[in-house]
Amino acid sequence: MGNGVRIPWAPVNPGESCPARVIHSTLSSSVSQLALRYNIPPPPGFSTFSISAEARGLCNVTDKKTLKVLFTVSYNGKREETNMVIVNVKLLSGFSPDKRSLENLQRAPLVKRVDTEDGHVIVYIDGLRRLLPMNYSFNIIEDVNVRNLKPAVVKIYDYYQTSEHAESEYSSPCHEPEEVNKV
Repeated sequence: MGNGVRIPWAPVNPGESCPARVIHSTLSSSVSQLALRYNIPPPPGFSTFSISAEARGLCNVTDKKTLKVLFTVSYNGKREETNMVIVNVKLLSGFSPDKRSLENLQRAPLVKRVDTEDGHVIVYIDGLRRLLPMNYSFNIIEDVNVRNLKPAVVKIYDYYQTSEHAESEYSSPCHEPEEVNKV
C-alpha cells in the first residue's frame, strides 16, 4: 500500500485470534493493533449451558400455596470452569419469592449474589465446573390466585460472553380443571 502503510496478512485457523499491526510512518507515527476471530457457530443441538427447572408443592391447601422452585445448571463448554454465570428465574404469575429461602440460596455453593427484580430472581454463580451439574432451589408464595397459569422461563448465560446461554421453563404443579377456569 502507499503512504508507508504496511498491513501484514496471514491465514488463520478457525478459533484462533489473528494479531495484526498497522504501522504508518510519516512526520508522526502511530501503532494500531487488532484481533480477528472467526465466528463459527456451534453444531446444531449443542448448548454451552444446560438448565432445567420444576416447581413442586402441595396443591390442595386452602391457604396460600408455597411452591419450591428447583433448578439444575451445568456447563458443557470447552473451558474447565466458567466466568460469572447469571441465572434469571422468572416467577410464576401471582407468586413472590420467600425471603428466608433466598437467604439460604445465597449461602449455596458457588452462589455469589441473589437479587430480586420485577418478578425475577437473579442468581450470580461464580465458576461452574465443566460437566458438573449444580442443584439450587428457593420457595415462592402465592400472593394472588391466577387462573390459566402459564409456564415461567429460566435462563442461564455467561456474564462476559452472553452468546453462551440456555433456557428452559417450569410450570405450577397445581393445574385447575378447565371447567373451573371458564368465566
